[in-house]
Amino acid sequence: RLGRTTLEARHVEKGYGDRILIHDFSYIFLKNDRVAFIGANGCGKTTLMKLLTGKEQPDSGEIIVGQTVKIGYYAQEVTHMDPNMRVIDYVREVAEFVPTTEGSVSAAKMLERFLFEGSEQYTEIGRLSGGEKRRLNLLRVLMGAPNVLILDEPTNDLDRTTIAWLENYLSNYENTVLVVSHDRHFLDSVCTHTVDIDYSDINLFSGNYSFWYESSQLALRQQQNQNKKAEEKKKELLEF
Repeated sequence: RLGRTTLEARHVEKGYGDRILIHDFSYIFLKNDRVAFIGANGCGKTTLMKLLTGKEQPDSGEIIVGQTVKIGYYAQEVTHMDPNMRVIDYVREVAEFVPTTEGSVSAAKMLERFLFEGSEQYTEIGRLSGGEKRRLNLLRVLMGAPNVLILDEPTNDLDRTTIAWLENYLSNYENTVLVVSHDRHFLDSVCTHTVDIDYSDINLFSGNYSFWYESSQLALRQQQNQNKKAEEKKKELLEF
């Protein structure tokens, strides 16, 4: 169970050399928040996730983690896996069963949903492709039943059916989910808030990806209209 405090960022700053990625970022992530992090590649999305998980430390400010928080972090890069371990043992090492909206589901059943069927579950990890390892790693994170899920591009290497199952799982997940993804449909299905990261400029929108897109397009049109009016006014003054 999550307590009153989950994750909180207070005036967080992070940069590398002269390049500032995160500037004065503050936010309290609440239970049931499902937040999408969007922005161009290299703008700071993964850096912010690493700060929240403690894998990176801020240059200033602080990250506060509640006492009852159990973070499950799925990164784009695959962490070390024992190449001699069998696929099913890698999952069972975390848990034999995981709670879902359908009830308790076994590790073997979950593996089937993540495209590891029959004898493939007894394959050694060293024989898997890079995509299969990432898929297996994502399942291992879910099997840990964390109460704060932080997912960096979770839909990579998943087929459409598995993505649909993951969308449903996360939509009914009664804890905190933070997601980086370029899959717009996935973000619309899962997330209720959007954090737009443009290097050191970070803005929060209370809505899914489509809400953010419409809001940003409206703001762009308003800015264009203002620029047009300013140019027309300047032209009038010059003619006068």
